[in-house]
Amino acid sequence: MLKLSLDGVTIKGEKNMELNLKISGKVQIERIVTILELGMLTALEEGVVSLEEIEGYLFNPFTVDILEDITLNNEVIEIIKSGCELEDVESLIPQKLKSTISGLKEETINTLRQLPAPNIPTEKLFER
Repeated sequence: MLKLSLDGVTIKGEKNMELNLKISGKVQIERIVTILELGMLTALEEGVVSLEEIEGYLFNPFTVDILEDITLNNEVIEIIKSGCELEDVESLIPQKLKSTISGLKEETINTLRQLPAPNIPTEKLFER
């Protein structure tokens, strides 16, 4: 089971607001992580999030370590590793950033197509 928890967030004066996501089973974890990858890359490509933001959320070595520890599909992890390198592309060859993001999105879509489908109905992601 992969459990993500956000705490210490202050929204509208409320301290320690928390949102828990629960993903059980390798198939579901691989699919949700891949969908997160695709969504963040799309948002980056559209300019509605920054590279720094998606690096903070997902495309970082900490995430790679966690996913390697639970022996997730190597292709799913490799996408995150490649996403960690986007900052290098941006600083060293900025003219290639858009095409690199586009290629990474395509790789993510192909990976999602190859992953096993979950059992329907799927579990809810949020828990109280």
